[in-house]
Amino acid sequence: MKIAVCDDEIVLVKQIYQYLWKQADCCVNCFSAPEEFLAEYEVGERYDVVFLDIAMEPIDGIALARKIRSYDQNAILIFITAYLEYAPKGYEVNAFRYLLKPVTEESVLAVMGEVREELESRGTLWIKTTECELLLHTRELQYLEADNKDTLIYYMDDKIRLRRGLKELEAQLSPFFFYRVHRKYVVNLARVREFDEERLTLECGRTIPISRRKSRKFRHALGAYIDGGMSK
Repeated sequence: MKIAVCDDEIVLVKQIYQYLWKQADCCVNCFSAPEEFLAEYEVGERYDVVFLDIAMEPIDGIALARKIRSYDQNAILIFITAYLEYAPKGYEVNAFRYLLKPVTEESVLAVMGEVREELESRGTLWIKTTECELLLHTRELQYLEADNKDTLIYYMDDKIRLRRGLKELEAQLSPFFFYRVHRKYVVNLARVREFDEERLTLECGRTIPISRRKSRKFRHALGAYIDGGMSK
């Protein structure tokens, strides 16, 4: 999970960083200047969770959040403030929570628990590679392919190798309308564009074989997605 902490109080930034770095699934970047943080977004950087102080100069937290929202509607915004009267302004930018100063480790860990629940409800998958940990949005996955004991994840325009078995990932993804059509492949039903008895084609153009014994169940799974999943 990629997290940014932006506060012009350097002591507070370090404090929150110390609370977060203990979380195994967190990669944390810290900023003491709001314009520096904004520059990251302007060149394409994105974060899953953003901690923002409201009272900052030369850009206050609410104004900075508005600019972030112009680039990214999905980031979870958590405001840090000493005054709850700022709370109504947070609704303009879809603030997730407020942390009142003085910030404690207990309050940070509590809000991170709520963040994980929110991300899981949106349909996300945490994966760990040899280089880093990633938070993937399941709607952006095309399909997964078994490669010996590894799994290849085809995500947007990228391919990620994960040292985990396909069966384990299949269990995680099944609530989000993914289906195993073959011993080597799990597909995102939302990405299926056409199919027959033997194969299907995904919107990325890849053709995936359908196991004969899976053909009828695949049709049922796709029908269930069309009836219910597409409205979610």
